[in-house]
Amino acid sequence: MAVFFQANEIEVERTGVTVYVPNNDVARLMYYLQCVCTAVECDTDSDVRRFTNYKNWASLSIGEQKVLLGLCYTFSPDVLDDKVFFHNDTLCGDSLNDFLEISQVQHQLLAAESIVIAGRTREVNKIMVYRMEWMRTNYLYPMQGLVAKLSSLERPAITYTPPSRPTYTPPSRPRYTHTPRSNSSRPLLTPEPSTGTSCCTKGCAIGSFCCLLILFAIVVTVLVLIMKKIIVI
Repeated sequence: MAVFFQANEIEVERTGVTVYVPNNDVARLMYYLQCVCTAVECDTDSDVRRFTNYKNWASLSIGEQKVLLGLCYTFSPDVLDDKVFFHNDTLCGDSLNDFLEISQVQHQLLAAESIVIAGRTREVNKIMVYRMEWMRTNYLYPMQGLVAKLSSLERPAITYTPPSRPTYTPPSRPRYTHTPRSNSSRPLLTPEPSTGTSCCTKGCAIGSFCCLLILFAIVVTVLVLIMKKIIVI
């Protein structure tokens, strides 16, 4: 059921309070979800309420951050705008956002008394007015940041390894080594079988014969000299 409110001079009661939200994507999305639960009945939904304590944002695991991301998709501004959330700079006053009682809103707004979200009907307790800066800071930018973070964790890390420069190795020259010829490479002379006289014996026999001739010649010469001397005397 929707109720139209016409502008009049009745004062609007503001129920918003000033809070400090850590400058972190997870913390800001938890704060956004708390604003949703302030405007829309979430008291009986513990699975939603436990993701609204933005001061303890650092305690959320990666799996819980994925659940938070899903809840923020479920309660997105596309679902709540012009029913529970209203982009209205004038009603925000000096704040980036504020909460107003439905019974006292007297401006041209169409506020829903109940809203169906994900197949469940929820009662609308208050309406929230906001400036676009608030929506960018606490929903649009954090959603982009958290989606990018979780996507990078699911993909395997890609590291760049520059190609190594090929190293030039000159071809190795064959190393030649000089191996002196061994006597074994020469054909071996096989001594003839002994027949009583060896090669050494043959050689010695010839030499001995020559020596005997020389010795004989010397003896003859000496004898001739002696005979001449005797004759001279």
